[in-house]
Amino acid sequence: MPEKKAFDCVDMKNQIQAQHAVEYAGLSDEERWALVAHKLATSDDAIARKWREITALAESKKGKS
Repeated sequence: MPEKKAFDCVDMKNQIQAQHAVEYAGLSDEERWALVAHKLATSDDAIARKWREITALAESKKGKS
């Protein structure tokens, strides 16, 4: 029998998907995109900060073209 892992990435993925299913229930695709965009714009999470950095860099390059 395999030993119990301290961290189970598949279980974590399943939990996150279940949370998203509840959070996004009843929303249209446009509403979901708007919610994700809002979270990325306002979150202090590391991935959101990186997203803003990449987006700002892409926008600055568009302005130079």
